Amino acid sequence: MDQQAIDLHKFLPKKKLFITIIVLIIGIAVASTIALANANSVIVKASSLNVRIGPGLSYDVMTQVNENQRLNVLDEENQWYKVRLSNDQVGWVAGWLVENDEITSENQKYGRVTGKEVNIRQYATTDSAIMGTVFENAELSILFEENDWYQVLYLGKVAWIHKDYVEVSESPSTVPTEEVSSTQEVVIGELQSNIRAIASTEGEILTAAEPNARLIYLGTEDDWYKVQLEDGRTGYVANWVSSLSNVDTVNVQEVEKQVSRAATNLSEAIIMIDPGHGGKDPGAMSSTGIQEKDIALSTAKILKRRLQDAGARVMLTRDDDSFISLNDRVYLSHKASADAYISIHFDAMEEANSMSGTTTYYYSESEKALADTVNDYLAQNGPLTNNGVRLGNYYVLRNNAQPSILLELGYLNNDVDISMVSSQSYQSTVVESIYQGLRDYFSN
Repeated sequence: MDQQAIDLHKFLPKKKLFITIIVLIIGIAVASTIALANANSVIVKASSLNVRIGPGLSYDVMTQVNENQRLNVLDEENQWYKVRLSNDQVGWVAGWLVENDEITSENQKYGRVTGKEVNIRQYATTDSAIMGTVFENAELSILFEENDWYQVLYLGKVAWIHKDYVEVSESPSTVPTEEVSSTQEVVIGELQSNIRAIASTEGEILTAAEPNARLIYLGTEDDWYKVQLEDGRTGYVANWVSSLSNVDTVNVQEVEKQVSRAATNLSEAIIMIDPGHGGKDPGAMSSTGIQEKDIALSTAKILKRRLQDAGARVMLTRDDDSFISLNDRVYLSHKASADAYISIHFDAMEEANSMSGTTTYYYSESEKALADTVNDYLAQNGPLTNNGVRLGNYYVLRNNAQPSILLELGYLNNDVDISMVSSQSYQSTVVESIYQGLRDYFSN
């Protein structure tokens, strides 16, 4: 054996040792990476969880993930986690519907309002714009703490409340839930139809819907229906190649009145909010052109967000300027097995300025407790005169098998009322009163 071969044999053990060390280093790095990924991940706790394009319920759904699925966390914002999915898509999930002890244990705090009437502000300063007013014993989810202020979830948005008016606890009586989808569908016609990115024939074609396919209806824009696709994306289909399904009707006279309710707190409740009128039916109208159907819808949407903050599952009989028949409104209440049906209205009298204020109506004696509880808070906190609780022989009450009330929240031909009712401030105040009433109704 020559000297070169001897030198090579001396080198080989060292080379093997070097390779072994490199492999060990790579193995440790991979293990650390896996551990890091697991430490920055969340596990889905809902049976089916929406992944949205932004950190909030107002953002469109891009896809869904299933229970026990692990998601890698990229960022966190106001109780929402930015996550990477298995297909490298990036979206946002609600923090209260996933589990991660390291992240959530410090954030899950809740506040009970101790002040009689407390402003919610846009930023952590008394000079900031007022987003609304909350009243004593209202519950808010605390997201962050900064100096003398708490950042809270309010009407589906982040806002601030001063610490002096909040009592903090680790456990709430309610927890937030995801919003409930629309109950109406868009039915494609006899031909394959394009689904576009915008409400225009110039819009990008996202996909083609098969004849007679049914898509979830999200709203109407000009001559187009906004729909949700199976993959979670949203798009538009022309109304001349599709139709909006009529909600199945029911002979409500045959439905027996039911007074029992399963929900024992607001977080367990299903609430159906019914914005009065809509579409070809404008309802009452002010001399300045304000229509009842419009402010009823805006108030209903604010109420929906506030109840979702508190944990209720909430549906609207309409979420745009659509005409829904009285029978269909009642049917939706039955279909959802609503624990409470709240019909939102504004009124007008034949003689201007002859009537003012708010009134709560009920039909069945079994619903008087619901009417009384909500009306107590409207009388206590509402800026307008309260006219009390009255028996109302209205179709949506008389034929409704679920606990139901109808609220008249002001008169559009009263000078005092009209100066207030269309404002965000007024609507947020009455919404807070309705929330307080529903919370007490279910807890009691």
